[in-house]
Amino acid sequence: MKLHCLPIFKSAVPDKAHPSYFDAPEVVQTSLEEICVAWARYLQDFVSQTTKMFEAPELPWEKNERVIVSSLAAAISRRFPSSLVVEETPVPRPLKAALGRCDLWASIPDRTHAGSRFSFYLEAKKSGHSQSAAGLKDFLIGRNGVGKLYRAYQKGHASRIRMSPLSQYTKLPKRVHDHYVISMLVTPLTAVKKDSTNIEEALREVFENTQTIAIRYKMGAPKARRSLGRFPTVAVVVLPNDAS
Repeated sequence: MKLHCLPIFKSAVPDKAHPSYFDAPEVVQTSLEEICVAWARYLQDFVSQTTKMFEAPELPWEKNERVIVSSLAAAISRRFPSSLVVEETPVPRPLKAALGRCDLWASIPDRTHAGSRFSFYLEAKKSGHSQSAAGLKDFLIGRNGVGKLYRAYQKGHASRIRMSPLSQYTKLPKRVHDHYVISMLVTPLTAVKKDSTNIEEALREVFENTQTIAIRYKMGAPKARRSLGRFPTVAVVVLPNDAS
């Protein structure tokens, strides 16, 4: 199988009228973009090597969340010297006494600021249904798209997402350094290389504008309008080559 990786999608920096929820969205996006490039390269190498080993490719994104996150952890460890990364790590929940579990914790040296690090907790969700390029936008703004990420965040943090904690997320007990919380949504795509333009258009439409999404658990609960353009967003899109 030959893979085609689209250039890493990076949402536009918000304008002054609709500022980002983060103090420095460019720093967040640049750091995540580097991680996504490393991940895309790792996935390409993984598919290439497993094809030679097993005469058929292993595709991590077809597996469950744990397998997908482990491939990201491996990509970070391979690409960034002195990085730290661990999966399924217990972390305190700000609103709960019991420990929760985070899909991945990582800390990566910031190459643009000597002596500093980009550290984050990652919560991953995977869609069980494949989406077409034409249906990608509807999926992302639907109940199991971006709204699912909001709901997962709210379970362990607050009744609503406030502006103030979202800069550099929180200072947990015994972890006084700043962290971000990164939400990752993975969905299979029924698409090929020629669908690239439609996929990018859908990503820009969703993540650079205000959307009405379901952010409450209760079925039938009213939807809410959220300016997704105020969150720095990156995306990795891996497709089969049209000719493969």
